[in-house]
Amino acid sequence: MADISKIAVSGLTAAKTALSTVSHNIVNVDTAGYSRQRTEFLTRTPIQYGGAFVGQGVDANTITRIANQFVTDQLRRDTQNFNSYEAYYEYAVRMDSLLGDDATAITPTLQGFFDTIQELSTDPSSIAARQVLLSDGRALVNRFNTVYDQIFQQNETLNVELENVASEITKLAAGIADLNSTIRTYAANNLGKQPNDLLDQRDEAVRQLSELVGLQIVQESDLTVNIFVGNGQPLVVGGDAYQLSSDPAVSGVSRNNLVLTYGSAQFDVTTQLSGGRLGGLLKVREELIDPIFNELGRIAMVLSDTFNTQHQLGMDLNNQIGGLFFGGLNQPAFEAARASADLGNTGSTTLSVTIDDASILKAANYELLYDGNTGNYSLRNTTTNTLVDTFANPGAGNSYTFLTEGFTINFSGGAPASSDRFLVTPTRMGASNMSLEIDSVDQVAAALPVRTQLPSTNTGGGFLERVVVTDTTTADFSTTTFALTPPYTVVFTSPTTYDVIDSGTAAVVVGGVAFTPNQSNGLLEQAGLYPASGYDVVFNGVPATGDQIQIQYNNGGVGDNRNALLLSGLRTAKTIGNGTASYQSAYGQLVSGVGTRTRDAQIGSEASQSILRQIEAQRESIAGVNLDEEAADLIRFQQSYQASARVIQVSSELFDSILSAL
Repeated sequence: MADISKIAVSGLTAAKTALSTVSHNIVNVDTAGYSRQRTEFLTRTPIQYGGAFVGQGVDANTITRIANQFVTDQLRRDTQNFNSYEAYYEYAVRMDSLLGDDATAITPTLQGFFDTIQELSTDPSSIAARQVLLSDGRALVNRFNTVYDQIFQQNETLNVELENVASEITKLAAGIADLNSTIRTYAANNLGKQPNDLLDQRDEAVRQLSELVGLQIVQESDLTVNIFVGNGQPLVVGGDAYQLSSDPAVSGVSRNNLVLTYGSAQFDVTTQLSGGRLGGLLKVREELIDPIFNELGRIAMVLSDTFNTQHQLGMDLNNQIGGLFFGGLNQPAFEAARASADLGNTGSTTLSVTIDDASILKAANYELLYDGNTGNYSLRNTTTNTLVDTFANPGAGNSYTFLTEGFTINFSGGAPASSDRFLVTPTRMGASNMSLEIDSVDQVAAALPVRTQLPSTNTGGGFLERVVVTDTTTADFSTTTFALTPPYTVVFTSPTTYDVIDSGTAAVVVGGVAFTPNQSNGLLEQAGLYPASGYDVVFNGVPATGDQIQIQYNNGGVGDNRNALLLSGLRTAKTIGNGTASYQSAYGQLVSGVGTRTRDAQIGSEASQSILRQIEAQRESIAGVNLDEEAADLIRFQQSYQASARVIQVSSELFDSILSAL
């Protein structure tokens, strides 16, 4: 016969266990990552009594953790997606504001600078207008420098954050490995029973880890999990965790890379990591910071180079040939900073980069890699991931020119070792290096150094179209005597022929040159004197026999505005990207590109946040603690406990009745 008191005690014990579980749920309602638990009851094996089986009570068989692994995995994936977008958007907003806001953008200052040049062209002798031009030139340089500094600060902030995130990843990985070891021990010692709270803690730690980096999880039969990042690089394997650190990868460039350490071995995994805040930060660098550095630098370099080139073709108030307006591109310090050796290099090669043609520069980074087996270098555009050229090692003291890229790499010294690599950044620091070279108003070259005179005795219908100056470094321009050497006089021997005469000696330099009436004729070019002369005179119309054109140095031409007009014309000239964009349009494309990425990041952040909230709500509906339900269970199991206690009381009364009957 079944023992009523034992049955009641089993119910009492089971109800107490259930009450403990409910209490545990209630007090953990606000615990992050907690999954509600449920006591599972199992009827005890009955005993046979006569022709029937009589029950022996109930046991609290196990405490089940209410969790859905699919939902948990999806929550992790959605968490890493949202945090990646969120990190990207945070930086994108700052840089979009920096580049697009009138208070910090390049465009207003650039427009003001060229407006001042236009005003100078109306009164080239004005000292006040020249002073304003210098002030606006200085303001333009400062704006480029300032924007570079602001982007550089964002880059430094990103480097610090990469360091902090890597450290946090390492810490979480170590915690997960410890939990793995504990879970494995508990599961083994308790015949496979799951340590629910430890599993919750580990899942929460994995979720927190997914906020920082994209993960791949592999569940093992002993309840441990292995965690992989990137392209399958292990971060946690059972009870072992590995270190992720942020280290400067290249000297000379502030650019931290991510390194996984396995014992004494280290592996750079920067290009393989994605997802989570870390993935978002790396995308910020690749898609925002590096392109802004390069494009802003390219604009500054092309602006400096093209403006300097035209300014040097002019003449200043002192009758001197124009000098550099902005600082030159190929200063030794600038050349050296454009090539950086990887810290892992074992060779001794040192490089520098000379800009040959700023107009065809690309806003890109390059990697130069040495192959010790072939003795060849290969240059790859890492922005587009295309091979530029492969060439034999030129050796120390030699150079190699990349005609399609606009620069030359100088192999200054040392010898390479196999697999040595270098980061080549032709335009990255262009905005930082920009400076104002001119320091006096009388050095502004608003005039052209060549003037022409048509004597009043001319009777024909010929007219001067323009003077073209292309090279003021030739011997034809004397800045000591302020004269052309020699000065020329063009004398038409007929409406269709002319002679070029040395005005000083009256000797014919070139005779019988053909002239085409009513057509643009480059008089010195057609005479074979240009481009060696450095300038040409373009004449049109129908000259008469005996007509002359006197060509002289423009000594005293303070009211000449021709070079100022040419400088002003650079505003709209397509001088960037091999003739595809002007200064302003290139900057506009940069701002537009950053704005588009910012908007895309905002949309992605909002969408991924919405998806994350949905999966969080789904997880909460499955595993979350509902206080109303727990309160109902509390009453139910309390009543069960009281009922079992009443059964014990009844059993005692029955026993007393039996004793008294005896």
